[in-house]
Order: sequence, then C-alpha cells, then structure tokens
Amino acid sequence: MAVINKSAKQLGFWASVSTCILILWFSIAFGLYQPILHATWPGMATYVNTFKVGPFLAWVIPCFLLTVSFLLMIVCIHTITTSEDKKLWSLLAILFALGYTTILSSCYYIQIVVVEYNLVHHSTEGLSLMLFAPPYPHSIPGALEGIGYAFMSLSFIFASKLFSGDKLSKWIKRSFLISGLTGLIVFTDPIFPLPLPITLIDAFANAIFMLTGLILVSIWFKRTLKTS
Repeated sequence: MAVINKSAKQLGFWASVSTCILILWFSIAFGLYQPILHATWPGMATYVNTFKVGPFLAWVIPCFLLTVSFLLMIVCIHTITTSEDKKLWSLLAILFALGYTTILSSCYYIQIVVVEYNLVHHSTEGLSLMLFAPPYPHSIPGALEGIGYAFMSLSFIFASKLFSGDKLSKWIKRSFLISGLTGLIVFTDPIFPLPLPITLIDAFANAIFMLTGLILVSIWFKRTLKTS
C-alpha cells in the first residue's frame, strides 16, 4: 500500500503541474483566439480561405491534453485521500472527471484530425456545425464543451470535499469549489445566454481560481510525497 501511495503522490504531482501548465497555455492561446471566435460569420468560403492552422491548434491541443492530465490528477487525489467518510465524494469526482475526459477528448481529437484537415484541404461538405464559429455555442463542439466542462466543474466541486485540516488543504478546498461554481456558467450559457462581458469576466475568474487551486494541490502532492 505504501508503494502504491508513493506512486500516486509522484504521478499526482506531475499530473497537477501538467494540468496547471496546460490551463495557462490554453488560457493565453484561447484569449488570443477570441477575435476569430466572435467575428461576424463571413460565409464558409471566406472562412476556409482565411483559416489559420496555428492559432487554432494553439488552444485545441492543450485542451485535448488537459483531458488526460486532469483525470490522472483526480484519480491520484482519490487514491491518497480516500477514507470511508470521503469515498462517496472521491468516486463522484472520478465519475464526472471520466465523463469530462471521454466527451472532450473525443471533441478535440475530432477537431485536430477531422475539422482542421478538411479546412486545410478546402473540403467543407457537412462541416458547418462542427466548427468553432457561429452559431457557436449552438453547434456540436459548443454543446460538447457545455456538458464536458459542466462535468469537469462538478468534479472540482466534489474533489473540494476531500480537503480539510491544515491551511493549505482549506485553500485548495476553496479554490476547487469556486473553480467548479464559476465553471458551471459554461454549461448554463448556451441555455440561458449571458452578456458576453459577464461570460468573459466569469471565465477569467474561473481561470484564476483554477490555476490557484492547481498550484496549491501541486504543493500538497509534494508535501505528502516528502512525508511518505
């Protein structure tokens, strides 16, 4: 059991560090992509002719990799913290992390392998609802992101219940909880649209608290590793 816990602490540390780096990478790249995402729809022909692979893959690739690192982190937290009174919350955190990973890894893999390839080769038949472009979020990737990030947010909320005790754990608990609550806006926005400034402010707050929580949980993994 001690060997398993040590492996979980090591993997959890690197998974949390990777998750933090990937979210920072995505936040910057996606922020730079906003003028393209929210531009007036010019028509498919013009969109294809002006499509740039670099800015697109710059945020899609970290989103794809994030689905794996986040799930690994949650599983490692479950392995280390699980006791009878916390087992329900840790299993729910894993369940929703698995749903997030399954849905959005498929979504972003399709964007990398199918959408990007067809746009570059000017093959657009049946592609309109697969684009991160208007009518996003009322499109297939928009719908998948809505439910996928809702599951990620619920995983954060349930994982927050696994931390208690010292000051570090309490700050992780708060950061995870606020990350989850602010992240749920992504799920509700396609159904109950909010003004874009409010959505962007919420997304900024979500990114700050998520990064804070991930940095703190990386420190937590490092501390638990030293005590093993």
